[in-house]
Amino acid sequence: MRYILAQGVEEGECYYFEVDQDGTAYRQVTVLGDQVLVSIAPHFHLAESAVEWYEGDQEISAESFNEVWTRAVEPYKDAWQRSKAHYAIGVQVQGIIRMFYPQGVIIQLDEESYAVANDASLRKQTNPAHMYPGFVIEGTIGGCDEANFWLVLDLCTVVGPAES
Repeated sequence: MRYILAQGVEEGECYYFEVDQDGTAYRQVTVLGDQVLVSIAPHFHLAESAVEWYEGDQEISAESFNEVWTRAVEPYKDAWQRSKAHYAIGVQVQGIIRMFYPQGVIIQLDEESYAVANDASLRKQTNPAHMYPGFVIEGTIGGCDEANFWLVLDLCTVVGPAES
């Protein structure tokens, strides 16, 4: 992974990215003056296309990025701890597909709890018409993604559209 600090066009605007070799962003912190947005809940603020390198952008160390990341996600740490305590490994759960990230399918389990499922394996067994936000997924809690504050779902199945 590479880590980039990109200056925005407005004063006090900057972006911190964790990107792969193709420029796909996996984690992002956006600073807009006093406002800080992150690529995890509740903001889900992540570049949708490859991050391009512009004059004035600079590569930073993983340690520098992680220091910024840790400060930015601190307000969401209590909710993450509650999610882990509520959803034990091995428990069967149901949630709603909310979006697709490079890490996988993002599923909302409740008001403050999110999970990620393997996109490729889910697509192999699911009708393409059901791989959209708003469809219900069932799966088993298989672990935790501590960096993104997501539970990890295994053995997933799309069961149909969410009821309105």
